[in-house]
Amino acid sequence: MVKHIVMWKVKEHEVHGTKQEVMIKMKNALEGLKGQIKGLQEIEVGINFNTGDAAYDVVLYSVFDNKEALEYYQAHPKHLEVANELVRQVTISRVVTDYCVE
Repeated sequence: MVKHIVMWKVKEHEVHGTKQEVMIKMKNALEGLKGQIKGLQEIEVGINFNTGDAAYDVVLYSVFDNKEALEYYQAHPKHLEVANELVRQVTISRVVTDYCVE
């Protein structure tokens, strides 16, 4: 099993809506991938309420069957659509970690 965690900081002034509206759009779009991509077991998106400078705004927690399933997800057209048409346009920074669970 592989876990894939991503955190983003969202732009303050965005044409896609207020920061809160954008974060909700991200949550809905990413969680909408559940059941759409083979090997994606679980996906959860959280919106942070911590307003500290070091805090990220949105976090993605996802679980995959294995590394190959994660690679398949990352190249899948539905994932790329969400990433390219929304997430990359409304965020200013991203951190990610992937790890195996035995």
